[in-house]
Amino acid sequence: MSLNVTAFNHVEWDRFGLANYEDFADQISECNVGQDTFSGSGEWFFIPDERLPNNDAVIYFGTWSDDHSPGASSYTYAEIFDMDDPDDAAEFLKRVQEWKGESECRFGRTPVENS
Repeated sequence: MSLNVTAFNHVEWDRFGLANYEDFADQISECNVGQDTFSGSGEWFFIPDERLPNNDAVIYFGTWSDDHSPGASSYTYAEIFDMDDPDDAAEFLKRVQEWKGESECRFGRTPVENS
């Protein structure tokens, strides 16, 4: 069964050997991006090719909006999967497809079109 960790809990984040947002910020993918007359918001994710030293796989994800930027520790998460467990490995592949299948923009419109 996968485990979710929040970057806000620095001790737990470090215990699992998770990367800091700054280490992969230039590689994130954004999805569900929207903008109204006041602000923008969206989600981001990053799925590294490398495994953790114990062979666990990780999906980093979070949100951003007018009140917090991408990588804000309270809005940054990691979902950890035990790749030595067949059920966890299958769940990881499913979650990867779900994240990659998310629409870039809400309602199929670009942020500019929403404003």
